[in-house]
Amino acid sequence: MIQLLGKAGSQAFYVLLLQAIIVDRQQLEVPLSVFSAESVLDSVTVITRLSTAAYVALSAAFKAGMTEYPPVPPNGILDTCFNFTDKINVTMPRVALVFDEGAVVELDADGVMDSSYLAFAVSDHNNTIGNVQQQGFEVLHDIVQGVVGFRAGAC
Repeated sequence: MIQLLGKAGSQAFYVLLLQAIIVDRQQLEVPLSVFSAESVLDSVTVITRLSTAAYVALSAAFKAGMTEYPPVPPNGILDTCFNFTDKINVTMPRVALVFDEGAVVELDADGVMDSSYLAFAVSDHNNTIGNVQQQGFEVLHDIVQGVVGFRAGAC
């Protein structure tokens, strides 16, 4: 079943309303006003960009769940980074994005990390859901109904 996430925006982009982020089943304490602007669903942008308040909360919660892995210096805009040298299995916090109408999209590991970096960054503008977070999902763009949906495991 495809979950409906929001109404399609302009012809150039699809627009959703991101309402919360969950890390390991705990909703981040980010004021709803931080998510009041519409979020763009963009298959060209590689990683998801979040407002500063949302990103700082996500990064802190993610780091709290990654204490067994030493941090490494940032790589450009990717600043939540870890050393996995000599690690065969890596356990990481689960991350989910919550959209309007209660739709929850739980990201798989490849949608959370890019190599040893958290695949999210700060944006000075609106939130943009990038293609790394869309991996592993069939993304439905229903222009007639004005909705966008995700179905996990379809790809």
